[in-house]
Amino acid sequence: MQRVQCLLPAGSDTFWITTAEVAGALPAKKTHTLLGQECAALVFDAHSGFDVNAFAAVSGTLRGGGTLFLLTPPLDDWAGFADPDYRRFLPYPYTAADVRGRFLGRFVRMLKTLTPRPPLPLSGRGGGSQASAVQSILQSEVPVVLTADRGRGKSAALGMAASQLIDAGKRVLLTAPSRATVETVFKHAATNPPQFFAPDDLLQTLPEGDVLLVDEAAAIPVPLLLQMLEHYPRCVFSTTLHGYEGSGRGFALRFQKALDERVPGWQSLRLHQPIRWAEHDPLEQFINQTLLLDADLAPFPPSGGRVGDGGGCAEYHHLNRDELVENEPLLRQLFGLLITAHYQTRPSDLRQMLDAPDISIHVLEQQSTIVAVALLSREGGLDPELTAAIHAGKRRPHGHPVPQTLTFHAKIPGAAELLCERVMRIAVHPNLQNRGLGGQLLEHLVEFAAQGGADYIGVSYAMTPELLRFWERAGFVLARVGFRKDTASGSRSVVQVKALSAKGKALF
Repeated sequence: MQRVQCLLPAGSDTFWITTAEVAGALPAKKTHTLLGQECAALVFDAHSGFDVNAFAAVSGTLRGGGTLFLLTPPLDDWAGFADPDYRRFLPYPYTAADVRGRFLGRFVRMLKTLTPRPPLPLSGRGGGSQASAVQSILQSEVPVVLTADRGRGKSAALGMAASQLIDAGKRVLLTAPSRATVETVFKHAATNPPQFFAPDDLLQTLPEGDVLLVDEAAAIPVPLLLQMLEHYPRCVFSTTLHGYEGSGRGFALRFQKALDERVPGWQSLRLHQPIRWAEHDPLEQFINQTLLLDADLAPFPPSGGRVGDGGGCAEYHHLNRDELVENEPLLRQLFGLLITAHYQTRPSDLRQMLDAPDISIHVLEQQSTIVAVALLSREGGLDPELTAAIHAGKRRPHGHPVPQTLTFHAKIPGAAELLCERVMRIAVHPNLQNRGLGGQLLEHLVEFAAQGGADYIGVSYAMTPELLRFWERAGFVLARVGFRKDTASGSRSVVQVKALSAKGKALF
């Protein structure tokens, strides 16, 4: 800390991300308050916990030519460091000592390959394309999709457009996954801010409006976006393609396909030039690479028929995580598919996938391409005393979501004593969906769980009719429906289970 204070440029505006006692410092969990601001120097203290979501987010506040100071344990020791951020994903009774540090080992390897490069000069700062996007939003009478990588001024463009639309007498509504994500929009709307509604509140109340602005649309499920479009024909859907907020690539594939069917004349806008730094900035490239923010879907040609028709059969593999973290092309391909398939995938999901205890990774491969992937988490197996305390509402140990919800919410005594394999994620390549791949992979997951001694296999997700039918076809039964709708997805969460052992069958 003393050394970095000596290195800071005199009088520079500096953001400190640390739990140490430094004037004006913020802990990682509050970095969202800095979004939309700029700094000449950024100090990120990894000893306080290497929160990779915060690291990705706050790095975007650094101006081109500025310096990021990353405070770490000695690099050769960092992978074995008991990182405080492990609390995010460590289930009871595991501790930081149980983590192998695969993510940090890979991060350190990439750090060591960096070579010094002079700062790239800023040119134009993206103002021209941003102003052009604002004019297009003002003039368009059809739905607009505004996409950009982070740092391109997308949210600022929304704010400026909102202010001018309101000046012209239009009623402008704004929605986003959370109010914290649209601070930049409000900042640039100045004295004429739009009225904000959470996605579920917007669709329940349907307030009158002439224009609806949807920021970070990738983090909102497509069915909700289409409902918004039905009520507000003049919409602007804005999202980050490669960023920490969610999965812009999946959004581009799924939502734009739906728009082609419903409103063929919709308008696409793309911001390319960064606002705060130069194109091909080395820090942006490093963060994209290490956190896989730019991991895209592996190409696989669309084809008719079921899997295997004319293209060979899909082969099942249970991946070794020690080998996966050393195989960068395979890791990028796998994470790119997960990003595309889920509306909210963040760098912390990469870290959890590589490091969390009791997670297993399962894939189907065809023509050397991963065409389906699933993550399983082993849960339950808790002792009777703890299970009874959970049932009574006196204990809530970290992790074990399905065993705990069956024990406490569904009030099934002893449920958390049984062993469960929970399907955390399952994804199929968009060009190969509805051809039986998901069901095929699920059969392998059930066999893996049964051979590993699990009493049942479970899943929890935001319910849609299509997903409910998929899990029911696979023999899963409904165990619980949530009381409230999730504000981001607008759906109720459900738990479904499939008994494997005699104990599991007796329980259910």
